[in-house]
Amino acid sequence: MSVPFTSSLLVIFLMQAVTGVSLFFIFRHFSRLHQRKYLVTWSWAWLYFAASMILLGLGGAAEIPNFLMILRGFFALFLFCVFIILFHGGVMELIRSVEFHRRSFLPWIGVAFTISLTLILIGEADNSDVEFWGLTRAGVRHFIASISFVATGLILSFTRRLAGGLGHRIMSWSMILFGVEQGYFSVLAFLNAFHVTDTFPSFFGAVDLVLIFGIGFGTIIWLLEDEGKELRKTNNELDRFIYSTSHDLRSPIASVLGLVNLARLELKDEKSLELMGMMEQRMKKLDSVIRDFLDLARSKKSEANIKPVSLNLLIDEVVSDVKFAKDAPSIRLIYDRSADFMFHSDFSLMKTILANLFSNSVKYHDISKADPYIRVSYRKLDYKIQIDVEDNGQGIRVESLDKVFNMFYRASANSEGTGLGLYIVKEAVEKLNGTIFAKSFYGSGSTFTILLPDQAK
Repeated sequence: MSVPFTSSLLVIFLMQAVTGVSLFFIFRHFSRLHQRKYLVTWSWAWLYFAASMILLGLGGAAEIPNFLMILRGFFALFLFCVFIILFHGGVMELIRSVEFHRRSFLPWIGVAFTISLTLILIGEADNSDVEFWGLTRAGVRHFIASISFVATGLILSFTRRLAGGLGHRIMSWSMILFGVEQGYFSVLAFLNAFHVTDTFPSFFGAVDLVLIFGIGFGTIIWLLEDEGKELRKTNNELDRFIYSTSHDLRSPIASVLGLVNLARLELKDEKSLELMGMMEQRMKKLDSVIRDFLDLARSKKSEANIKPVSLNLLIDEVVSDVKFAKDAPSIRLIYDRSADFMFHSDFSLMKTILANLFSNSVKYHDISKADPYIRVSYRKLDYKIQIDVEDNGQGIRVESLDKVFNMFYRASANSEGTGLGLYIVKEAVEKLNGTIFAKSFYGSGSTFTILLPDQAK
């Protein structure tokens, strides 16, 4: 007996068609977004699948002329075969990373056309058993899908370059299970054709829908995971490039600064000495920029090494680095050294954070004030520590306050900085799973508050 064409089966075919059209638009979108040719092939494959499902759904329509039913049966089988060909071709493009010319699909499409036309013509020539040929065509369709999807799923499962992610596993196993399920329906179709059995499971087509959704859903997850992996790889390569280039550039700058100092010892006239001073100032500015890039690359590259940290020792090292900056001796440091505050964190990252904050406070101080200062305070909270760095310098305008942690942002056109200092601070704080925020009144000073977990092991 043939499969009774019920309204529920029509709904399943239409739902599969809608799924196919949805996957067409999804893969089309991703192909434009990521410029991957196999996604274009897959998108067209799912469109042909949707067209095939629509034609199969029309099989239950009433009062369709016989010649239209013949065309429907032919194109339903042919378009399904084209779907298989394009889907498998997209997989080959993915694995080999080579785009296939569309003409390379023509021989296979010719084979699909020949098989579909032959089955239709033989069935029409033998009008005595329409049911037999209808079931045979269904069996052929399911058999082709079974072989193709099981093979494709296994190939993708054992392709090491693609393996590893959840999306890849969902995609591969959905293909394998879809192929197994199609093989099961192929056997049932042939058994029904030869009257060995006369039953089909009531869930015919419903499992198809679930597994097709699994293939599409898994592919989307895999694409997102793969894109994330490529972005991480690119970021790591960029970080290494910045670190290596910045490190290599500092050596010739140090040599030029040494030559400038030697030249100043030999030169006597004031104009030449002035020019040498200007040259030294510019070279130090360039060295400062490169040093910021090095700090940024180092903070991104290194893993946090959590150990007990003495705040007294940390501040001593930071002060020793900035004490020779212009006007630094005129700025008073307010800090209670009577208690040596201890907490668990990464000493190097904490030094980067405080060094940049101290450097900014010195750079943007207001030396005309009666008592320019930098105040450091420490508080122990529940499972957290709070460090405040306060100054009574120039302050930050209110419209710039929420942008000061952006890369390359400078609150003033006359700023001498690179716009990287506070961005580096924010990156280092976040690497320690902490937060930082600023409050400031323009002309009165600024306060930067750091909240960090006390990462005691």
